[in-house]
Amino acid sequence: MKRQLIILPIIFVLMTSLALGAFDVTTTAVKKDIFLSETAEFSVTINNFEKIDDIFSFSTQDPSWVLLTQQIEVPASQNKTFLFKADPNANMALGAHAVLVKIKSLRTNEIRTELIVVNIRPYDPVFGEYRPSVQFAASINKEVDPRKKVPVEVYMRNRNALDIEEMEIFIDGKLFQDKIITTLGPQEEKRTEYLFTIHTLQEPGLYPLDVQLRVKDVTIASSRQNYEVIGYATMTIDRREKSFLFKKEEVITLENLGNAQKTTKVNLAMNWMERLFTDSDIEAKVVKTPEGITSLEWDITLNPQELKTITVTTNYRTPIILLIIIIIIVILYFVFRSPLMISKEAVVASSSEGGAEHLKIRLFVKNRTRKIVERISVIDRVPGIAELEKKKTLGTIEPEKVTKHEGKGTIIKWNLDSLEAFEERIITYEIRSKLKIIGNISLPSTRVKFLSGNRERTIYSNNVIVTN
Repeated sequence: MKRQLIILPIIFVLMTSLALGAFDVTTTAVKKDIFLSETAEFSVTINNFEKIDDIFSFSTQDPSWVLLTQQIEVPASQNKTFLFKADPNANMALGAHAVLVKIKSLRTNEIRTELIVVNIRPYDPVFGEYRPSVQFAASINKEVDPRKKVPVEVYMRNRNALDIEEMEIFIDGKLFQDKIITTLGPQEEKRTEYLFTIHTLQEPGLYPLDVQLRVKDVTIASSRQNYEVIGYATMTIDRREKSFLFKKEEVITLENLGNAQKTTKVNLAMNWMERLFTDSDIEAKVVKTPEGITSLEWDITLNPQELKTITVTTNYRTPIILLIIIIIIVILYFVFRSPLMISKEAVVASSSEGGAEHLKIRLFVKNRTRKIVERISVIDRVPGIAELEKKKTLGTIEPEKVTKHEGKGTIIKWNLDSLEAFEERIITYEIRSKLKIIGNISLPSTRVKFLSGNRERTIYSNNVIVTN
């Protein structure tokens, strides 16, 4: 073995002493002391002296080594530095090994050789002859729905002959953690999915996932990545309605069962008449659909797990109470109003240059009910400045009694036995002024007494002002 190590460097020196051709190669060790499960690494620089891009291939005739770097491209008139890797055979003996690597230009077929020396280290102080070498990967969905199980997939491949009888897998996703103990035989490959549960109301955001492989309390591989807990909003709407005595109350309850804020629209169909008597504890706007349906609309924003109620009250009590009062007033009016009506009018019958001197007065007595009114007395008064003209006219009712009074003037009384339903009587009389009346003259109201039921009632007519 030692003789081989002496001969190979001599060959290497002889070859490198040849004149430089289209390219040259320099090599620097990066990782030359390795275990059987590890990869040797060297920093290699290739100088391309040609004025055209070239591709260089790497090969070796030593069957104990697998070259992981196969080809490299170097631009024209440039150099390129890269990491050259080589894996030892699993059955290779411990100690130093010289590997002759052939570098060939695919354009010119020119060949250079490089000698790399790799030391296979003896037993590991912790693990013995073989140090664990596991190809490892952990994966999780980029987006995680908190309402579902969260899958974490772990891939492991034992790259050497070590039988790992106890391996710990530490999974820490911040929102979930676990420690799994497993085994991994020589050259064995495993792909396992682990399911985790997080709180359904977990706040959306970015969280880290750390996965480590440990053997004998030594971390031999690890993975770190991020995943995102997505936001969701499940909005529930409940409507309850109750009515009592012309008052309707509708309570709309909204609840966000998700983990993210959400805004939703709530509509309540309602015509303009209903809206006049409707109020809500949250202000609404009036909208109209393309079909022409008018409704109240609310834009409600709810945070996660927030509950909000809208109370809509349609109250017809006030207008109905007012209507009832009006109806009662009308009924009372018709119940208690006088069955008789009396109105009075006066016109100037004749006048002279000095003023009015002759007036004609009409009294209209009417029964406005369906019942007969009996024992009716009509009493009127003529002011003292005038006197009653005693004149009989066909079709007029003659007064029952005429009384002159110094202070009150002349009092005239007519008696009517009865008035039939809706019957009207007209009493006409004339007065003549003792003096010429200039300007306006006021005539007092006429009084009517009649029998209503078992009691006597009295009503009065309007006052009359005659303009000369």
